[in-house]
Amino acid sequence: MVATVDSGHIQRVRIAMGGVGTKPWRFIEAELMLTGMPATTASYKQVAAAALKDARPQSQNGFKVALAQRCLVHALRQATQTV
Repeated sequence: MVATVDSGHIQRVRIAMGGVGTKPWRFIEAELMLTGMPATTASYKQVAAAALKDARPQSQNGFKVALAQRCLVHALRQATQTV
């Protein structure tokens, strides 16, 4: 993940996640949603939920959807942290 923040808002972000499917997932819709949004945990939670709304887990790994949402929020917080 890479993100650029200016004046507290996301200017550019690229998101990909591995380990949740048979190949890495690029979250292009989430990237578009985030562009221009405030760099806040509330924004990240909203986007993470939207990004994974269509995820279809197998019978024994349903926990991965919530885990992926939490990981996405955490990674966004880390990527947009200012020094």
